[in-house]
Amino acid sequence: MHLVRHGETEWNAERRFQTPEVPLSEVGRSQAAVVSQALAKLLGSRANGEVALLSSDYARTMETAGIISDRLGLPILREPLLRERNFGVARGQLYADIGEEKIASWRDPHVRIDGGESWADVFERVDALLSQLRARPPARELVLVTHGGTMNVMLQRFAGGDIDAFKLAPLENCALRTVVIGI
Repeated sequence: MHLVRHGETEWNAERRFQTPEVPLSEVGRSQAAVVSQALAKLLGSRANGEVALLSSDYARTMETAGIISDRLGLPILREPLLRERNFGVARGQLYADIGEEKIASWRDPHVRIDGGESWADVFERVDALLSQLRARPPARELVLVTHGGTMNVMLQRFAGGDIDAFKLAPLENCALRTVVIGI
């Protein structure tokens, strides 16, 4: 399984909590082209029929997946369970305007942001997705285009971690992580 974080957006650069419709920046499009080349090398001829491309249905992930799709010749399967954490009332706001103390309180995995989700909610979504993929894998090998937080949750799950041990680790835009799991 190959996990890809979406390319950079202007809002990433501004350190602003994002909304679903935010597109990639030019830098993000370049990053997506680079990761698509890396995946093409990694997958080789397996991309023909043995690989499925799933993406969060947010604009920035769909755009990243579209660039990968063009390179690999794979259709994109929209997967809402790959969405980022819903930051509720913080959506559209600059980190600086909210303040580090408030943002730090949201790192507690059980704290639900007003109008949004907790990290525990994201763990539940990831567990549901992994159960679906184990029951009905769309292909032998998967490329999942998602968001930094959701990717962190998935990586922690693959490592056997639970919600109470969750720590958000930095992942660069268009980070690519390959994990071998038994789906």
